Amino acid sequence: MSKWKEVKLGEIAFTKSGGTPKRGFKAYWDNGSIPWLKSGELNDNKSITENSEFITEEAIQNSSAKLFPKGSLLLAMYGATAGKLGILGKEAATNQAVCSIQNKKGLFIEEFIFNYLLLIREDIIRDSFGGAQPNISKSYIDNIKIPLPPLEEQQRIVAKLDGLFEKIDKAISLLEENIEHTHALMGSVLDEEFGRLEKFNKPLMSFCKNPKKDMVGGPFGSNLKASEYVHQGYPIIRLQNVDRFNFKEKNIKFVTEEKAEFLSSHSYVSGDIVMTKLGDPLGKCCLVEDVLGINRGVISSDIIRIRIDESKHYKPYVVAGINSEYFIKQLKSKTQGSTRPRVTLKEVRAMQLPMLKRKDQLIAAERIDGILRIQLDILEAQTQKVDHLKSLKSSLLDQAFKGEL
Repeated sequence: MSKWKEVKLGEIAFTKSGGTPKRGFKAYWDNGSIPWLKSGELNDNKSITENSEFITEEAIQNSSAKLFPKGSLLLAMYGATAGKLGILGKEAATNQAVCSIQNKKGLFIEEFIFNYLLLIREDIIRDSFGGAQPNISKSYIDNIKIPLPPLEEQQRIVAKLDGLFEKIDKAISLLEENIEHTHALMGSVLDEEFGRLEKFNKPLMSFCKNPKKDMVGGPFGSNLKASEYVHQGYPIIRLQNVDRFNFKEKNIKFVTEEKAEFLSSHSYVSGDIVMTKLGDPLGKCCLVEDVLGINRGVISSDIIRIRIDESKHYKPYVVAGINSEYFIKQLKSKTQGSTRPRVTLKEVRAMQLPMLKRKDQLIAAERIDGILRIQLDILEAQTQKVDHLKSLKSSLLDQAFKGEL
């Protein structure tokens, strides 16, 4: 790495954010022909050629929107997609949540910087986290330190990574197809089981002693802000922690004891059932036990906590029922046409599930468990392979920027 040097990104690139023309002014939008990208359209794509909205030349001339040339490197600056990257495959404008990084002195290849920013994305997000969501400032971007080799070495590294990543991405794609097939098979097994018991249907809230207390949703967003998260305390169950039949104990956030007490009506304890009421797929459900050794905590706004009457009902049966395609079809019927599927607590309480005697629920759950156990083992093995391949990409990036590839 003797010929490598470290520079700040702002020393070798022009960085500019985009803008949004006034929405109510038709002359900026009607019959527009200039592509206008939103930050959500950045998906680590090295050639962005598709977008959903267009603006006019008048919008470029009379608003904060700017036209960026083909080949510009883009970085999402805030919101849910903060840190996402893209390279323009055509001339385009962007909204203000996107920063354009353009070559100032011809000292770098865009794909090389793209790969480096991909490597340090977690660091960027961690450094930029403030308030309710990550916010990557232009000043921060300008001051990112870049290890910069000669252009020929950059080109060699980009070509090497492209070749390796293409093979890895193909393998990941095949595994993800297999995972989808496995999920579909699991869903069909559950669908058949609960569909044939339809005549015993009762509202889900009927499985609880006191539905109003035993089936609760998370607090309003304003009552639990990301700025209130602490490093230790009482765990928060969020969307990313709940999968079908499986609680994911990773990236756990916490609130203080005082905040947990304030949110006591949105609490959970070990052994409760939790379910997602937002996202695609909807209605992922699992049991939650101790989280990092702590037996209680709170749920976020997009989670429903369910506490059934265990004297009459069997928890694994209810979890299987909520995860069944039979139940999911009911959820989907409430979200037709929605771009971000979401169901209300009231709707979930009214969803139908066959109510059997407890002993029959246990028998049904054991029969389902026997069928699903093999499929879950296959699913876990497939998921581990995907995770390994993704970590391999990170490892290769790390090697590349240490000059070891």
